[in-house]
Amino acid sequence: MSDKVYELYKENELDNKFIEDAFNLMLEKDKELVPYITDFRVIDNPNAPISSYSNEDRWIKVNKKIIEDLPIESKILALKTIRKELEHARSLKSLYDGHCDIESLINYYSLRSYAIKNGMDSNIERLNPTFLEIDAKINFLVNPAERLVEIKAWKYMVNLLKNQRTTDDLLCARTMLYHSYTRGYQDNRYYLDAPTMTFLLKSGMFFQYNLLKNRIDKKDYSFDTRLTYGLPLTYPEYEDDILKKVKLRKRRIDS
Repeated sequence: MSDKVYELYKENELDNKFIEDAFNLMLEKDKELVPYITDFRVIDNPNAPISSYSNEDRWIKVNKKIIEDLPIESKILALKTIRKELEHARSLKSLYDGHCDIESLINYYSLRSYAIKNGMDSNIERLNPTFLEIDAKINFLVNPAERLVEIKAWKYMVNLLKNQRTTDDLLCARTMLYHSYTRGYQDNRYYLDAPTMTFLLKSGMFFQYNLLKNRIDKKDYSFDTRLTYGLPLTYPEYEDDILKKVKLRKRRIDS
């Protein structure tokens, strides 16, 4: 199915039909997401976000106007944006699936407000779902699900463009994937603050913070897992290994 999306990217210009066709091709391969998407709309509004997914209504909006105005090749950005919102739908599916793997846990943190409001959380910490929802927006850069959907979307684009040699689109996708991976990590001069840990603290989820910290100590997660889900990294991993992972050199990032 990725080949069909790639052909669409190569042979068509950005318009509403391009966006709608790309969405349909991607969803055709991810049919398990259909129950979590009730509507898909292309809008043209300079005052609206580039895209959105509503957990309550389960609709996706993609804003062609903003895509065209941003300094990234428009077709690449459109495909990435569609993919990102599909990944938001997958995050909601993950919450309903109720698994205990690390990715499900990451999505749960970000969707805690939704879970409480919909009776999917015992809320022994007595957290206010409205405040949790506000905190999730305020702490957008370290929000683990927001970070994860960016990573997944740009990984999709890198894979889609892996054989592209006639443009800089693959380089662009790799560079954006690098920034998605580094998103939320902050140097406090002693160690790197990990985005997911920061999010839990800033959202007042101290019980979940301690549970996750204990889980990390016991599981000995790989570099790839810790990087993907915003868990603690060492300085060498952050400064060198991420670049190797996305197949970039430092000068590419600085240029």
